Amino acid sequence: MFGKESAGIPEEILAGHKKDCIRIPMLDDTRSLNLANSVCVCLYEALRQNGFPGLSQKGELHHLKWLT
Repeated sequence: MFGKESAGIPEEILAGHKKDCIRIPMLDDTRSLNLANSVCVCLYEALRQNGFPGLSQKGELHHLKWLT
């Protein structure tokens, strides 16, 4: 569950699910992350922890070659 950018998840829900909550570290002066960016951060970390199952870790450039 992700909350609104302006208000986050209601505290009643957070307090009732403390073990399931994940906090994204942020700088002190930052008000909030864009909701789509927050989802991307969490999805990437979940995929990373599971070794990116089913995803290709190789890629090719269209017009140039990778420098070796």
